[in-house]
Amino acid sequence: MSLQTPPSPTGCSLYLAWAAFQRRPLSMAGEAGFECHFEPLDYKGRSHLRRAGHYLVLAWRTWRRLRARRPHTVWLQLPQLPLLWLALLYRATVAPGLRIVADCHNAVFQPPWSTLPFTRAALARADLVLVHNETVLAQAMAMGLEAVRTRVLEDLPAAPPAGDPPPVPSAFAGRPRPWVLFAGSYGRDEPVAEVLQAAGRMVAGVLVVTGRLVNAARNGHDITHPPPQAVLTDYLPLPDFEALLHHADVVLALTRFDGIQLSVCNEALGFGKPVVLSDTPLLRQLFGAAAVMVDATDPAAIAAAIHQAAEEAPRLAAAARDLARQRQRHWRQHQWRECRMLLGRPLHGAGR
Repeated sequence: MSLQTPPSPTGCSLYLAWAAFQRRPLSMAGEAGFECHFEPLDYKGRSHLRRAGHYLVLAWRTWRRLRARRPHTVWLQLPQLPLLWLALLYRATVAPGLRIVADCHNAVFQPPWSTLPFTRAALARADLVLVHNETVLAQAMAMGLEAVRTRVLEDLPAAPPAGDPPPVPSAFAGRPRPWVLFAGSYGRDEPVAEVLQAAGRMVAGVLVVTGRLVNAARNGHDITHPPPQAVLTDYLPLPDFEALLHHADVVLALTRFDGIQLSVCNEALGFGKPVVLSDTPLLRQLFGAAAVMVDATDPAAIAAAIHQAAEEAPRLAAAARDLARQRQRHWRQHQWRECRMLLGRPLHGAGR
């Protein structure tokens, strides 16, 4: 999937992700001036041989795109680390002036990715290494990356699509309020069981859970008997997800672990939605001013926080919009300004 903003004939900037979709690059595209290209790794099973075959297909498609577009800068969503290896090979053999930005999610600095041979050496060859918060910056420094070319660039609040509001999604339509959205992926860090138990405690309303259902069993989540107040949607195309986000009364942003900066936090801010947020030090620091903080391991507390957020919706929505503006200003005036200065230097040349 390609989301272009807008393309130029040559000398463009590309954001490449071997993933179905991520909000982060789409939110940054207008400011950073790159085109977004998403291509998912279709196979996620245990066969290393089949996985390698899928990587080769993605590598060939990406190589062809690089040859056709001839970008001056590529941004790479990592992991997957093979995408960085490909970009380094392309620069070494085809485009010696190419600037490479390694946009690192938390998993880069955790096994198995952090223990792959040459991970640190490959990241050190990028012109700019980005992490998403100060907690992960400490992990990057502990790995031995150079402070001179490693920066924090947080997610921007999402921009709601222009035009008329979407119709009410079927998951909400005809059901009593509050309409609650838990935007997840059934990842290992997500308190799925606790969220479903919290839904069962709701006196009124509906709680919609998004994410690929096939991931649930793989990551140890039992979703075989959800309560009647819960709707499990499976993976949704972006317009369908944004329709849920637009009409939701409350958004849940929950994780069991500190150090994880959830994409849905900035999505909820951008859409001006009341948020119920895991009470971790990082999330409290970044988003606590516009959220109801909760112990994500306690279903009763989650249900009570949903009720509180729905009751205080006008205040929380206003706080979300105010915090979104603050984060946008800080991003532009400080974090993005530093990154632009670094990208203006030929860091991949002599001296390495």
